[in-house]
Amino acid sequence: MKHFRSTRFSFTGFLMVVLSLFLFSSTAQAASFSFTEFNIAFVLGLMFPVILIIALVKPLKNIRLRYPLLISLSVLLMLYALAYPKSHQSELILSSAMIFSSVLFFWLRSTYSQSAEKVNYVINFIVVATALSFVFSLWFLPNIDGYLAWLAASLLVLACAGVAVLSSKKIKEPSNVRLTAQWCIHLCFVVILFAWLNAFISLVWLVSAIVISYLAALVNGCWYLVQAIRVELNNSDDISKKILTAYSLDPATNLPCYQQALEKLDHVIKQQPKRRLVSIVFKPVNFQAVNTVLGHHNSDILLLQLAYCLQKKVAENILLVNFSDEQTPIKIARLQGLHFLVVLDLSTDNYPDHTKVDQLCRELMAAVPSAMSFKSFSLNFELAFGAAYIGEYSNSVSEVISFAEDALLVSEKNQQVVSYFDHNSALYTEQQLQRMEQLKQDIADEKLHWYLQPQIGLANKKVVGFHMEVHWYNDDKAPRGLNQFVDIAEHSGDIYLLTKQMIIEACKAIAQLEKVGFERPVTITFASKELLEPALIDYIVLQAKEYSINTNSLIIEFKEALILSASQRAKAIIDQLKSLNIKIAIGDFSGSYESLRYLRKLSIHQVKINCGLLGNRENDIESGSSDKAIINALINLTRAMKLPLIGTSINNSNIEQAFISMGGEYAEGRYLSRGVVFDEIEIWTKRWLEQYPHSAPAK
Repeated sequence: MKHFRSTRFSFTGFLMVVLSLFLFSSTAQAASFSFTEFNIAFVLGLMFPVILIIALVKPLKNIRLRYPLLISLSVLLMLYALAYPKSHQSELILSSAMIFSSVLFFWLRSTYSQSAEKVNYVINFIVVATALSFVFSLWFLPNIDGYLAWLAASLLVLACAGVAVLSSKKIKEPSNVRLTAQWCIHLCFVVILFAWLNAFISLVWLVSAIVISYLAALVNGCWYLVQAIRVELNNSDDISKKILTAYSLDPATNLPCYQQALEKLDHVIKQQPKRRLVSIVFKPVNFQAVNTVLGHHNSDILLLQLAYCLQKKVAENILLVNFSDEQTPIKIARLQGLHFLVVLDLSTDNYPDHTKVDQLCRELMAAVPSAMSFKSFSLNFELAFGAAYIGEYSNSVSEVISFAEDALLVSEKNQQVVSYFDHNSALYTEQQLQRMEQLKQDIADEKLHWYLQPQIGLANKKVVGFHMEVHWYNDDKAPRGLNQFVDIAEHSGDIYLLTKQMIIEACKAIAQLEKVGFERPVTITFASKELLEPALIDYIVLQAKEYSINTNSLIIEFKEALILSASQRAKAIIDQLKSLNIKIAIGDFSGSYESLRYLRKLSIHQVKINCGLLGNRENDIESGSSDKAIINALINLTRAMKLPLIGTSINNSNIEQAFISMGGEYAEGRYLSRGVVFDEIEIWTKRWLEQYPHSAPAK
């Protein structure tokens, strides 16, 4: 439709020019200059801007400026010979007309034909030989009939032009229409010139034919110029796209990056919104060992090998989305870190979705070489996969990829090959975020509930110390103890602030116990690696001075797992605490070899064993017996090593009796005491001494 409009516009323009020429002829007769002189001025006014534009555009596109220049000069020479009759008028007109015809042939040939074609050499030779022979004969052979020679030479040039157009492989439909129109117009010009020479028509017709043929040549030439500039701009856009595509590839693996994958998936979904797609994110789970041994630069070489093997395996899989715009398909994209992405189309057959996903995962695992080597280092890569269906819980591509990454975390945690995203986990995550925000606010507003859990001698009910406990009420449900929300505090980044509040509350409790004459040590728990910082120890000293208490009234409890996971940092902090006369306790003691090494090296004030498993287990007698045997062995071990032992989680009478029967002496738990809030410390101590007077300390 666009080409049709352009052709119609050109035809209308030519028609207006023809009509204007006849109008100009009548106007010129009334004026002081002739119709031919008027058209000389018209051609001059049209020639200069066209030549100037072509000259300016020439650096952008290699355009031959000589062709439009020679055509314009030959037209001016014809009009000049017609306007001012002199000797040899016919020779000047015919010579300039032949130059116009032959140059026009070469100019238009340059716009649609390749100069390397063999047929071009023959046609070009015929046109040049015809033009030179005609001009030579016209001026140097006076006996020749110049009019017939003009007609024959011009028709031969037109025939060559027709053969060239038909033989060209580059010709297209729009160009064919324009060139055919130009050929017909020039044929009319040749015939009209021959008719004028034989006095069959008036001068107005000849001048009009000259100008119309000239205008048609300029239109076709300028048309080509516009098309050439458009092609250059398109090529520049293509080059820019290629550059952008090159920069959108991951430099380590030469795979499309995350952003390109998102754009491609969005495009695919918009084109075919009914396709069922599943996003599969996977990673080499044991690649961290490569970074540790070889460093990141060398490990990228192994990562490139891995990406190449995987891409080669799935390149021909027509069910996978292609992330590349190039001819070579790329079916894998690299996300952040070590995560890779493939997207599987599930719309092609009726096999179960999980079956197709599992089969693809097995193919990818099989594509990984059994052992990849670099500089004598060899590693067997293991892949884990996470899958999420697009459109099932979200239509956002980025969100679905995040869901697949969440499923991948589950695969890693559970050591599975592939896991599918569960919407319930997303809801749980959302609830976790809300809990983290609420906990942050409650800590800042000091809305946590602190209390003391007494540590009691089971034989004489003597209180040997207290353990600082905290309750957090979330959504008016049952209170959460520290063990139940410590992970939330770690993830929200508030564990440090929470522990600082615990230190303050412990110092307050010690000061209040000293005030009522019931001096006992208070234990606080360091429940995270984030707390193994010297600054926190300085904060303990600062608060001890603030409340005028002795640091030997404090006991810092470390979970055994924490000490083993951060041994060097924990040892440094323990040594610093001991230098300040702060006692050390180990919680959840399991009797492992590593923990025994620490007990031998460090002077520990007390060891805590979780006795919650000593409860009545009628449904699992064998497991209950095993747990009792382990706890019994731990009690005997601590007694042999002369370590003070406290049993925790004594929450019912069965646990208490079992612990006593094994030789346990000191314990803490809800069955022994529900706990003491700070405002009731004085009341509680009085009641306790009244109930157990023999538990009072010796004076």
